[in-house]
Amino acid sequence: MPNLKKKQFLSSLKEILWPIERSELKLFIPMSFLMLCILFNFGALRSIKDSLVVPNIGAEVISFLKLWLVLPSTIIFTLIYVKLSNMFDYEYLFYLIVSFFLGFFLIFTYVLYPDQDFYHPNLEYAQGLAEAYPNFKWFILIASKWSYALMYVFCELWSAVVINLLFWQYANNIFDTTLAKRFYPILGMVGNIGLIMAGSVLVTFSNIPFGVDGEILDKYSLKQSSLVLQPIMTTIIISGCVAMGLYRYINKYLVKTDKLGNLLSHTQDDTRTKLSVIDSVKLILRSKYIGYIVILLLCYGLAINILEGPWKARVRELYPNTVDYINFMGRFNIYMGISCVVVALIGSNILRKFSWLTAALITPGIIACTGIIFFVFVIYANDIGMIGSYSPIYLAVIIGAIQNILSKSTKYTLFDSTKEMTYIPLSLELRTKGKAAVEVIGLKFGKSLGAFSQSFMFILMPASTFDSVTVYLMVIFVLIIILWVLDVRKLNKEYIKLKGDKE
Repeated sequence: MPNLKKKQFLSSLKEILWPIERSELKLFIPMSFLMLCILFNFGALRSIKDSLVVPNIGAEVISFLKLWLVLPSTIIFTLIYVKLSNMFDYEYLFYLIVSFFLGFFLIFTYVLYPDQDFYHPNLEYAQGLAEAYPNFKWFILIASKWSYALMYVFCELWSAVVINLLFWQYANNIFDTTLAKRFYPILGMVGNIGLIMAGSVLVTFSNIPFGVDGEILDKYSLKQSSLVLQPIMTTIIISGCVAMGLYRYINKYLVKTDKLGNLLSHTQDDTRTKLSVIDSVKLILRSKYIGYIVILLLCYGLAINILEGPWKARVRELYPNTVDYINFMGRFNIYMGISCVVVALIGSNILRKFSWLTAALITPGIIACTGIIFFVFVIYANDIGMIGSYSPIYLAVIIGAIQNILSKSTKYTLFDSTKEMTYIPLSLELRTKGKAAVEVIGLKFGKSLGAFSQSFMFILMPASTFDSVTVYLMVIFVLIIILWVLDVRKLNKEYIKLKGDKE
C-alpha cells in the first residue's frame, strides 16, 4: 500500500508539473526551443525599442508611434500576409518574414544607428520647429528621430507577427484542443525562459564599461550606446537564425515524416489557403465568433497601453539615458521571465482542472486589481511623499513594474493559451486569415485606440503630461475591464457551441 500511494503521489505531481508524455517529447522539445528563441528576441527587442524612444524623445511619443505608425504598418502587413498565404505554405512564409525582420535589425544596428547624425535632421532645427508649432511637437520630434521610430515599429511587429501569428498559427495547425490544454502552458513556461535569458544579456552588455584608446566612454554618449547595442542585436540575429533552423527541423523530420500518434491534425499540404483578399475580409467580417476574439484583444491592448504610458514616463525620470534604461529593462525581463515560468505551472493546472471561462477571466482580473493600485498610487504620490529612503518616483516605477510583471505573466500564459484554444475548432480559412486579422490588426488596433485617446489630449493640450491626465485614464481603464469581462462570457458560449460539448 505505501508503494501504491507513493506511485499515485508521484503520478499526480508529474501531472501538475509536467503533463507531457515521454512519446510526445520528440515534438515538444524542438517546439519549446523554437518558442524560447522567439521570446528571447521579443524580450530583448521590447527593451531596445523603449530604450531608444523613451529617453531620447519622451514617453508621451509612444502614443503617437502606436497610432500613426504601428497601426497602419500592421494593416499593410496583414494585407500582404493574406496575399502571401495564398502563394506559400507556413514554412516558407516563416523563413521569408523572419529573414526580413532580421535584415532590418542588422541594417539599423550597424548602419543607421552609429551614423544617425548623418541620416537624421539637425536636432536644434527640429526642436525649434517643435517650439514654433507646439500642437505638432510630437510629430516633429518623431520625424527628427525617424530611424528610432522605424525600429520601434519593427520591434512592435515582431510580437504581433512572429509570436502571435506565425508561431501560434503553426501550433494550432498541429495540436487539437485536448493536447493544447496540456501543451500550451508548458510551451509558454519553457519559452518564457527566453525572457530571463534576454534580460541577462541586456544587463551583461549594458554593464560593460566600453572604452576607446583606453578611455572609458560616457554612458550618455552615442558611441557608448552603439557599442552596447551591437552585441545585443548580434545575439538577437543569431537567435532568429536558430529559430529558422528549428522550424526547418520540425517540418522536415517531424511534421512530414513522423505522425507521432494523433499529435498532428494537418499536413504541410493543408496549410495553403484559397480565398482572395476580398473574400477573406468578407469571411472574417461575417464571423461573430472572430468578432468576439477581436474585442478580447482590443480590450487587452487598450488596458495595457493606458497603464504603460504613465509607468514609462516615470522610468524615464529615474533612468534618463539609453544605457541605464536598457539595464533596467534587462532586470525587468529577468523578473518577468521568472514570474511567467511560475504562473505557467499554475496556469497549466487551471486549464486542465477548470473551465475555459474561469481560465480566461483570470487575466482581466489580475490586470484590473494591479492597475487600479498603480493608478491610485500615481494620483496620490505627492501626498504620500517619501517612504523610508525611497522617493515617490522610485516607488511608482517599482509598483508599475510589479503591475506589468503580474499582468503580462498571466497574459503570456493563461490569456494566450485560452485565446489560442478558441482558434482550434475553426475552419482552415478562418483559422489562417481570421487569426491574421485578429492577431496583427486586432491587438495593435486596441493599443492604437488607447494611443488615440492619449495623443489626442497631447495634441489639444501640448503642455499636458501623463501626470495631468492620469485620473481620466483610470476611468477609461475601468470601463475597458468591464467590457472585457462581458466579452469573455459571450465568447465562452460560442466556444462551447463550436466544440460541440459542455464544460
